Amino acid sequence: DASFVDMGTTQFMSVPYALQATTATELTGGIDQAYIAALEARIAALEPQPAVIGDIREGGVVFWVDSTGLHGLVCAFSDYVSVREWGCDGTDLTNVPNVTSVPPSGLGAEIGDGINNTNNILNDCPSSPAAVAARSLGPEWFLPSVKELKEMYINKTTLEAVAGFSAFSVHYWSSTEGGSNFAWFQNFFDGVQYYFYKSTTYGSVRAVRAF
Repeated sequence: DASFVDMGTTQFMSVPYALQATTATELTGGIDQAYIAALEARIAALEPQPAVIGDIREGGVVFWVDSTGLHGLVCAFSDYVSVREWGCDGTDLTNVPNVTSVPPSGLGAEIGDGINNTNNILNDCPSSPAAVAARSLGPEWFLPSVKELKEMYINKTTLEAVAGFSAFSVHYWSSTEGGSNFAWFQNFFDGVQYYFYKSTTYGSVRAVRAF
């Protein structure tokens, strides 16, 4: 038929081949790989990243992380503005566990106990100066347990190297009660932990929160 032009097999095949070649550089299995890679990168950026000691999270500096690295504790950049007594002297707080073992251990002393200790101190003795000072940073902040303070002491050098972080003083109150007249201290000079009179007025407070 004169109305049709014979392009020949080579020319005819070259058109879809060219389209296929272009498509193959951009698509694999019909999916744009560059787009997928960019999307995966954006998703990864939104996922929680494991924390390490010294990172800044939630307005504080990380001093302890769990085995996943996704959860842990931060301490405030500085102490409460003045030293405090623990308070509630002569009163064995009903909802706060007594810890008398040396070294301290058990309910009320462990990592993770600080938040409950603080809440219970403030329930049983709302005027407790040390607990009130810690909570003054906000409802998520609390007075650390004695073992939480120990972790802070262990990582003291790393924490104090963070820009804007105020160096630790010496004596810090924990939220761990030792009885009617005693609560636990952490010494940041030599690392010793001991329980002392709640009425002692030279205890510093470094608030803590979880993330």
